[in-house]
Amino acid sequence: MGKKGSGVIKQILKEHFNGFWALHAQRFPVDYRDDIEETVIKTIRCGTKDLGYARYECLGCEGEPSPKFVCFTCKSRFCHGCGKKYTD
Repeated sequence: MGKKGSGVIKQILKEHFNGFWALHAQRFPVDYRDDIEETVIKTIRCGTKDLGYARYECLGCEGEPSPKFVCFTCKSRFCHGCGKKYTD
């Protein structure tokens, strides 16, 4: 996991969403099911290389510069991290 205290909600979603969705998907309107599932999956993948990343590297440094990878976020209001940024 990344920063201290982050990732708890994401871990809960990773471990329990598939089981929850298998049991309760029919409770949600048919028109919303694909969007709900897509949003949760994006939230689980948020901040990982799965959504892509930018690579930064100092080409002027001597020796072997170590690249810095910055992973893209999902930008969803449902996501605990992105939703907080959106609200702020």
